[in-house]
Amino acid sequence: MNQGFTVVIVLTAIVGLVWFFRSRVAKEWQIQPEDIPNVISKLKSGNSTLAWAQVIAVTDPNLKDSDIALDYSVSDGQLEFNWCLLAPKNIEDKFVVIDFMNRNGHTPIEMVAENGCPLIKVTGANIESLANRILVEIYHTGGPLTLIGEGFEWP
Repeated sequence: MNQGFTVVIVLTAIVGLVWFFRSRVAKEWQIQPEDIPNVISKLKSGNSTLAWAQVIAVTDPNLKDSDIALDYSVSDGQLEFNWCLLAPKNIEDKFVVIDFMNRNGHTPIEMVAENGCPLIKVTGANIESLANRILVEIYHTGGPLTLIGEGFEWP
């Protein structure tokens, strides 16, 4: 086989693999807490059967594992809020957040998602403001926040 042809095939394969993996990486944006309602609106109006957005907040810039993750998703047309139990701070504060949810009229359900992620799931009325309320009332923090997600257009 011609050496030049082999180089072209190898380069094409590398470009194809890079494109394949980059197309499967969720997009990332910097947002503020006041953007969360707009993110939820975009999730609800997205054309995907499963759309999700994760908001990451740093609760203490002086601590290594102080990031929390607040997740919203739309599955079969229903909005869900998820407190995923992967980040160390999410795990550490699990019962604080469950208590907060209960005190505010929500019914948190502990479960493992289809993708294997352990989480606390809340559905129903008034969950649109839950992320901002957790940020303010538990962590006393605001932005900037990191947003990652799929199945919706932002901004």
